[in-house]
Amino acid sequence: MKTLNATYAPAIFKGIIAFVFVAAGIANLMGGMATDLERLGFPGYFSTIIGVAYLLAVVCIYQTTFLFLQEWAYGGMAVALVGAAASHVFAGDPLANAMPAFILQIIFVVAYVLRARTPELAT
Repeated sequence: MKTLNATYAPAIFKGIIAFVFVAAGIANLMGGMATDLERLGFPGYFSTIIGVAYLLAVVCIYQTTFLFLQEWAYGGMAVALVGAAASHVFAGDPLANAMPAFILQIIFVVAYVLRARTPELAT
């Protein structure tokens, strides 16, 4: 019999990831992060592209029809998090600016590993 934590932990971590990516997606689409992205060297239109991608990724990780889309979405999210942390580091920002991406990467890995260990909750 599963414990309560083992049952809900994957959903909680997946929910945290989804919340952060939805919030970042909306912030990007509303232009709230365009200045920061331009400071990091990205073109102005990148904010719109990444905002749409974040929202689509969240939709994909919750849909259950095409499981390969979940894998692609998780892969894209991982690349986005690594890219966010690396962009701050390479731009010469203080390490504190990259810490949210590093911390979210840890949460992301936990969410993905828990998903893989509980196939009935993977969808």
